[in-house]
Amino acid sequence: MSIAIPVRVLLIVLASFVVQADSNDTDTPKPLASATVGAPRVIEDVILPGSEMVAKPITGDPEMIVQIEDAIPHGDSFRYTIRFSGLEPGDHDLADWLMRKDGSAAGELPAIPVTIESLLPAGQITPNQLPEGWIPNMGGYKVVMTVAAAIWGLVLLVLMFGGRKKKDTKEESVAAPRSLADLLKDRLEAAFENKVGPEKYAELERMLFSMWRKRLGYESLPLQEAMSKIKSDEQAGPLMVQLENWMHRPASDNQDVDLSKLLEPYRNLSVNELESAK
Repeated sequence: MSIAIPVRVLLIVLASFVVQADSNDTDTPKPLASATVGAPRVIEDVILPGSEMVAKPITGDPEMIVQIEDAIPHGDSFRYTIRFSGLEPGDHDLADWLMRKDGSAAGELPAIPVTIESLLPAGQITPNQLPEGWIPNMGGYKVVMTVAAAIWGLVLLVLMFGGRKKKDTKEESVAAPRSLADLLKDRLEAAFENKVGPEKYAELERMLFSMWRKRLGYESLPLQEAMSKIKSDEQAGPLMVQLENWMHRPASDNQDVDLSKLLEPYRNLSVNELESAK
């Protein structure tokens, strides 16, 4: 008997510890989910008895932000999908942020325990300060805008002056006057090949006559006298005589015509001289 009594007492003591441990587990329910501060989480299949629940309006600086994403009837209860985001570390009960949709009393609800964990070390409530260095000096709105303005100004200058230079060069090449010989060459080749009518010969003859009359100073002379002197001129005469031949004689006479020689007196003359004589 002296040995049996201590064994029984020991069993009773152990049983009391087990009961106490079970009661502690019942008092502190295991969290359904955990998340870090500010990180949203979703828990599903949360069954709450009674009428439909909704999240309480947010006021002030809440420790928790709760949203009901879905509520499905489940007998006399509802099955919920709940989204939450904790703003304060620690253990929380999401049921504290719920209310009845119809305005009736919530009554005793099953706990919806969650844990919000902090990313900061224990006792620290603000993030660490960034170390000073060259990186902060490289950033900033003012610096970015200054660099962007400088780049845009450079691009604008390139567009203005680069494009203008090309345009001026193009205009100069277009505006560069050809010699009168270049202009007459196309017309004389057409005449040589008998591709123009008499009216074209007459038009060209009148233009050349006006030019040479002005150039040689025969403007005060009568037309017939001026024409006679121009046809006798060493430079003006050969082409004027040939134009008259083309107007009145057949193209078969062209085998003796040397176009290069006819155009020689006009190689140093500008097209503007002929244009101004029109």
